[in-house]
Amino acid sequence: MHVPILEAMIIKDSFSSIKKIFPAHELPIWLAIWGESQLELTGKSEEMHEIENIEEEVKRMVGEHGTNVLKEIFGVSYIDGIEVSIMRVIEKEKNIDDSKNAAKSKNRASTEIRV
Repeated sequence: MHVPILEAMIIKDSFSSIKKIFPAHELPIWLAIWGESQLELTGKSEEMHEIENIEEEVKRMVGEHGTNVLKEIFGVSYIDGIEVSIMRVIEKEKNIDDSKNAAKSKNRASTEIRV
């Protein structure tokens, strides 16, 4: 499984900010810690976060954030919550990749302008 990596700026105060890069399924954690007013998404990395299996990813997240944070964000059965979060991100990415160009004209009229 591949999950996009997000790039964000954490605005601590008017004089300092921190650039943070994290897998998209961890966004709820960062929003809960910093809030929408202090966390500004700046882009999406070209690289993807590879997940071999859910158990290994949960172990990585426990090591990085701790069990208490994961329970607070994803619920008591945080393993299921993390899996749901990963699957939602993958599904959204699939829908984006499969979508057609919305700017294309439906009546075959060209949007090209020649002078």
